[in-house]
Amino acid sequence: MSKLITALWWKAAALRGLYTALAIALPYLGGAFIADIQWLTILSAAALGFVTSIATSLAGLPEAVGTDLPWWLAAVERTVKTFAQALASGFVGATLLTDVPWSTVVQFALISALTSLVRVILATLPNDPSPAIAMVEAVDGTWTVAPEPESDLGARVNEHQDRTFP
Repeated sequence: MSKLITALWWKAAALRGLYTALAIALPYLGGAFIADIQWLTILSAAALGFVTSIATSLAGLPEAVGTDLPWWLAAVERTVKTFAQALASGFVGATLLTDVPWSTVVQFALISALTSLVRVILATLPNDPSPAIAMVEAVDGTWTVAPEPESDLGARVNEHQDRTFP
């Protein structure tokens, strides 16, 4: 429980909660344009997703304790958690399990999980290691490509690999 008082844990948990809430709200927003989904339902589902994300973060946040998970394991963990949180958020407004529109809720949960997976993939892509092309004007008025300074591509790749998973 001592990790709960650190600012790093709260920042990481809030960031995960925000990402989860956005991933859950996106399919509901898309559905609101097609069907009659009330804004209160969208906000409630996103808020519930945020709360469930904070709750699941109590089990541990690898980025808060300095654990560097393999990329694929972290991606699977985030995708499965987002699917479960979005599925739980789909119960908003239902009194009985028979009141839940299962086809819609499962579809929205799958879209939320896919959104989370795409975000994880985009967050772990390396920056473009190629330098910008610089043009210089010669004395005769023609333009040529400036010679590139020597760059250590291996060090840049290692620097990217040393980053912790978001």
